[in-house]
Amino acid sequence: MLKGNIPELCLYYDLEWVPDAAGARRLYNLPDDTTEIDAMQQLWEHSPQYDADKNPRPFLKYMFSCVVSIAFLSRRVVYREGERMIEFGLNSLPKLPLVVEDVNEAEIIQQFLYFVGKRRPQLVGYNSAESDLQVLIQRGMINEVTAPEFSERPAKPWEGPDYFDSRNSEAHLDILKKLSGGAMTPRLDELAKLCGYPGKIDVKGDQVTDLWLERDITKIIEYNQIDTLNTYLVWLRLVYFAGKMTEEEYFDETEQFRTFLEVEAEKEEKAFLTQFTEQWPL
Repeated sequence: MLKGNIPELCLYYDLEWVPDAAGARRLYNLPDDTTEIDAMQQLWEHSPQYDADKNPRPFLKYMFSCVVSIAFLSRRVVYREGERMIEFGLNSLPKLPLVVEDVNEAEIIQQFLYFVGKRRPQLVGYNSAESDLQVLIQRGMINEVTAPEFSERPAKPWEGPDYFDSRNSEAHLDILKKLSGGAMTPRLDELAKLCGYPGKIDVKGDQVTDLWLERDITKIIEYNQIDTLNTYLVWLRLVYFAGKMTEEEYFDETEQFRTFLEVEAEKEEKAFLTQFTEQWPL
């Protein structure tokens, strides 16, 4: 099911995006003073799936999706005084707390891909091969981002990580592809809750655009980070199922992660994590 052992460094990630209003103005030659929502409306109405009554906001092609947040959780194996420990780090681009209520899409994509290219972690996502990775590439190109180290591919599978070869490499692990062949695919929120994890808390994916229009970027980032936590926990259950962890290691790591979240929640900008831990009884 899973080919190799768990890498020393893993990065669980998730993206949030909204319709690209600036791109719509260029694409449809709209006046410069066209409002953001009116420009987005053009993208929706030009979609083949658009239906004013049944589907007024259809899912758009990834090239029309402006990235507004990237959340990522790092997991690293470390040894302290001879004892094996798991070190976690929860971050996002833009960072919390926000300095300005704005997002530079090119900058956050560039920074994320630079970090991945330099550190070469195993990337872990949920439906990430069919969505997040494609969004990063397409929007990176549109924004004139350069990511040579991230894009580098080894000549042979055993010579290094390959984020683009899902057949021979697990450098980019899409959890969903291990759970489903494309039919009856489980949603992350539903699977997480069935596993006993919190799932989504108080925001759903279809609310992100409205939060963006209200410029509640902090709420988007918090929602994004929550999805990343659920991705990690579902991954943890998957590797335990696949025999990549002993029972003792599995429960020990669960406890370590819970402790990490409780410490993080004490930070003012991470207080929202308290809701997550309160809805996750151990």
